[in-house]
Amino acid sequence: MRQRRVATMVLVLALTWTATGYAQQTAEELYQAGLYQEEVQGDLEGAVEIYRQILDEFSDSRTVGAKAQLHIGICYEKLGLGEAQQAYRGVINNYPEAAQEVAVARQRLATLARVLAELEREPRFRRIHIASKPRNGVLSPDGNKLAFTSGGSVWIVPLQGNVGRDIAGEPIRLTEPMGARTMGNVGMSWSADGEWIAFNAGRDQEQAIYVVPAAGGEPQKIPGNHFRGAGAYSYRVSLSPDGKTLAFAYDDPDADADEVSPYSQVHLSIHTVPVKGGQSTKLTPVWSIEPAFSPDGRYVAYVKFVRAEDEDLGDFYGWYRELWVVPAEGGTPVLVADSIAARGPVWSPDARMIAFIRASVGEDESQEIWVVPVSEEGAPTAAPTKIPLPRESQHPLAGWTSSNELGVFMNTPYRQAVYTVPASGGKAVQITPEGYAFHPRWTPDGKTIVFRGGPVLAAVPAEGGEVSEIPIVSDPEIFPGIPGGGEHVSPDGQTIVFMGATKQPLRVNIFTVPIEGGVATQLTESLTVPEMDTQDRYPCWSPDGDRIAFIRYHEVAKGDFRMNIYVVPGEGGEPKAITTDADSVAWAAIDYSPDGEWLAYFSNNAIKIRPVGGGEARVVVQLERVHFHSELAWSPDSKRIAYTGRGSIWTVPIDGGEPVEVETGVLTEDAQNLHLDWSPDGKKIVFAFSRGGEPELWLVSDFLPE
Repeated sequence: MRQRRVATMVLVLALTWTATGYAQQTAEELYQAGLYQEEVQGDLEGAVEIYRQILDEFSDSRTVGAKAQLHIGICYEKLGLGEAQQAYRGVINNYPEAAQEVAVARQRLATLARVLAELEREPRFRRIHIASKPRNGVLSPDGNKLAFTSGGSVWIVPLQGNVGRDIAGEPIRLTEPMGARTMGNVGMSWSADGEWIAFNAGRDQEQAIYVVPAAGGEPQKIPGNHFRGAGAYSYRVSLSPDGKTLAFAYDDPDADADEVSPYSQVHLSIHTVPVKGGQSTKLTPVWSIEPAFSPDGRYVAYVKFVRAEDEDLGDFYGWYRELWVVPAEGGTPVLVADSIAARGPVWSPDARMIAFIRASVGEDESQEIWVVPVSEEGAPTAAPTKIPLPRESQHPLAGWTSSNELGVFMNTPYRQAVYTVPASGGKAVQITPEGYAFHPRWTPDGKTIVFRGGPVLAAVPAEGGEVSEIPIVSDPEIFPGIPGGGEHVSPDGQTIVFMGATKQPLRVNIFTVPIEGGVATQLTESLTVPEMDTQDRYPCWSPDGDRIAFIRYHEVAKGDFRMNIYVVPGEGGEPKAITTDADSVAWAAIDYSPDGEWLAYFSNNAIKIRPVGGGEARVVVQLERVHFHSELAWSPDSKRIAYTGRGSIWTVPIDGGEPVEVETGVLTEDAQNLHLDWSPDGKKIVFAFSRGGEPELWLVSDFLPE
């Protein structure tokens, strides 16, 4: 009605305005002309020009001036300009007698302030302090509890105890130890009604999926074959809202065995199956993982692997992890997000959005959450909201609660460096800046420490100082590997042997390079799919420099791996196995004794030494546990061995005696990636370790505008 009244009045005056111009009209007539431009023509900028003309030429007309100033603010607000706030304040400050206009200005100013604050709002991160420090977990739908696995059991911990809002309560064990295990948060799931928890249990050929009542009770094994290859504990399961149907990634026996897969000889696709048993339903093509039921049970979100190739060069360089949605009863999948590396999708409680951790292709760490609005059919309806994380995360999201909080495990700050300490114990001294530092090794003259600094080999003076890179020339590019590789300097100090990895295809082999850097020489040739998956690691020189021993990791059956020690000539040649599977060699460091008599290695929770010339191995010391990448080194007189264990450095005589801990003043039980070497004169031990990187549960709120 107001637009019709304004239009009628303006039509009556139109000829007059056209003939004489605005300037010769009254303030009221100009105000009506401004309304016409604003409300009928939609010309907001033209209307502002007329309102400003009123303020300039009719300053004595207070009543019309107040209305013109108010509508300047309304026009700016419609245009989305911040000047709207200033215009509203002009009404309040300059026209205090115009009660009606001042009241409207105050109301619109307050509303605008709330809207702008909402748009500019930063996500809030709240850490939940859990004394037992679970390394994984998924949130209950109401956000009050965390389910996690530890020691082979399933546990639940209330996120708020009796101490404070952010301090968790007492954990409750739901199951006895039964091999329950998850990598990150993907191996377990709550039903949307909060009544049931599904989880992976068992390993390798004995894989199984169970459900257990969240209130406690007997776990129920889901009938059927759920083999999903090695490491099935890292494959996500998801329960329907009523807990009656399970979605999981399954090794599809009907897939084309010749297809190149992101997983070794495994072709995963998403299937659903009744929890009480029955025929499974295939929902997706191969290379699909991480299913997530929507809260209404109508759809399943999942991650699909797609080859990433350089369009210009035609080179394959990794795998995209695209986000898709498919009807839970089966149907045509819908693409939600492509050309990304999505991990662990979770639905909003109203099923209108999907959130996930977004990483880069080929990387595990991420510092960003994406939230994508979706239609009722699961199709994207707008660009994603991107939430920067203050720390890195290696885990999929832990859930989206009914109070609109996202759960995310973020890592504590990561710190690494190289240190030296007297071999008898004392106070360690740091000799490198903090940064990536693994596998420190002395040069034979004792003047330099060689170590792996992230993706490169590096060197530093033994007393500390400037770190220099040791360049490696190769085609394709070689990376000195990850923790669990190591390098070793030749007895003459001229050559470094190291474990190196090529990315595409992924192959892990033994290489040598001059001590000053240069062209790398490949000594071994590991195998990869579809033949047999092997990796060569932990090389070390014999004292005479004639040969190199290393560990070959190989797959003897699907999901079943063994390690053995091989020897290869220093200049290259055919490797020869010197142990068998019966020796139970661990995936950890090996080392020749300086006198050339013995080769030391980890086996069956012990350190063993075997005669180089042949004969039976014997145990030097029993250990509580041998971890992947445990390390050892001989003393120069070949009478003692230094080794890592329980976050500490120990030495033990090879002819019997109790282990002695080497005090450092810096190592604690949470030390990770602890590597060491004994100095050529026997006076010092060099070591490197990392601390931090531990996952902590955080809740994210205020991450979307109202």
